Amino acid sequence: MQEDQINIGSTSISIDAIILAIHATRNEKISEALNDSNLSGLLETEYGIFKISTVKKEFLKRDLIELRNTTLDLVHYASLIKELKDANTITPDPLHPLFLKQLQLVFNKYCK
Repeated sequence: MQEDQINIGSTSISIDAIILAIHATRNEKISEALNDSNLSGLLETEYGIFKISTVKKEFLKRDLIELRNTTLDLVHYASLIKELKDANTITPDPLHPLFLKQLQLVFNKYCK
C-alpha cells in the first residue's frame, strides 16, 4: 500500500482525491458567498454588518474570486485532510470550521 492511499476493502482513496474534494467544497462555499443575498447573510450573522458600501462589496467579491482561483492551502486544511483520511471518505462537511475560517480572513479585510 502506498503512503498516499487508504485501503477500504478493495477500494482505496488517494490523498489527491481527498484534496480535490476539499478544493471543490471550498470553491462551492466561495461561490455561495459571492451571491449577493448569501453575502449579506454572512455579513449579518458573522459580523453584525447590515450594510456595506458598494465599493467594499466589490473589493470583497474580487478577493473571494481570487481565493476561489487559488490552489488549496494544504497547511490550512491539513487537519481536515487527516480527518477525511482517517474516516476513509472524500466527502468533507461543507460546514466544517476551516471553510468558514478561510472566508473570514477575507471578510476581515473589509469588515473589521
